[in-house]
Amino acid sequence: MNNLAYQTFLTEVQKAFSKKSIMIDTLADILRIEKGAVYRRIRQEVPFTFNEITVIAKYLGFSLDSIIGIEGGTKSVPFQLRLPDFISPEEVDYYILKAYIEFLQSLNQSESSEAAVVSNMLPHDLFGGYNHLLLFYLFIWNYVYTDNKMMSFHHISSTPEMIGLLNEFMMESKKFGKTSYIFDNKAFRIFVDRVNYFHAIRAIEKKDVSIIKEELLSLLDYLEDMAITGQFKETGKAVNLYIADIDISACYSYMETPNTHFSLMKAFLLSYVTSFDEDTFQRMKNCIQSLIKISTLITLTNEKQRVLYFEKQRKIVNEL
Repeated sequence: MNNLAYQTFLTEVQKAFSKKSIMIDTLADILRIEKGAVYRRIRQEVPFTFNEITVIAKYLGFSLDSIIGIEGGTKSVPFQLRLPDFISPEEVDYYILKAYIEFLQSLNQSESSEAAVVSNMLPHDLFGGYNHLLLFYLFIWNYVYTDNKMMSFHHISSTPEMIGLLNEFMMESKKFGKTSYIFDNKAFRIFVDRVNYFHAIRAIEKKDVSIIKEELLSLLDYLEDMAITGQFKETGKAVNLYIADIDISACYSYMETPNTHFSLMKAFLLSYVTSFDEDTFQRMKNCIQSLIKISTLITLTNEKQRVLYFEKQRKIVNEL
């Protein structure tokens, strides 16, 4: 690793922590060295070893390959996966969310920015203001991807800072110049069936099911208004809603500006595998454009289909 890459690495490490003291304590802990040794490395009196660099990069969740890829035009690995802990977040988990929000802000400031989302489940970036819907996804995330399966929905919580960051992420997602959503036609059915399952095994109390039902009905009102107006009411930005005529097998999306092409695939419910790789982006965009051709647009058109769609979803939600 040459000096440019090494300096980039040091910068990324320092950006990951709000306080230097936290950085020193954390690095000493994960590297199992004295704090004085960490100070000497940060002051560049002694370099980090390659093994130490690898451990730090893995812990902080950034791509060492992308840093090395700055040198000599080498091709980096096109995919990255970051997995923040949403229930018991640490400093690095906040950093991952903050960095992603800053990235969204750098994109959606462009009037020509565009985003498209294909989803076989209700996208959590539409859950702003619907606390129980967001908590339900946090509950599933905790139940499936952690060892603490005994925690009931009623006891699921996160820190105010993490909830605030998730809400900020949801708001920034609505600021692109144009956004398109392609929903699986069974997205609400899947959500309702999951709620009923966890209620049946006594993981969700009836009173919480009732609140989830109210928020789902409110979300349907929000989506119907969005489809009628063609805008996010919070930002006034253009949005199209499509209902796929075939089943959707995965959740994936792209974001585009004149200078940035970015593609994502959802992983572990609330996280994404991301890529700046141009070939991956073009394949993703072409796939989404092809899916749009076999989907029904219910924004600003097809009024009968729109009314029938929302009537059907309300009947499904009322089963709760």
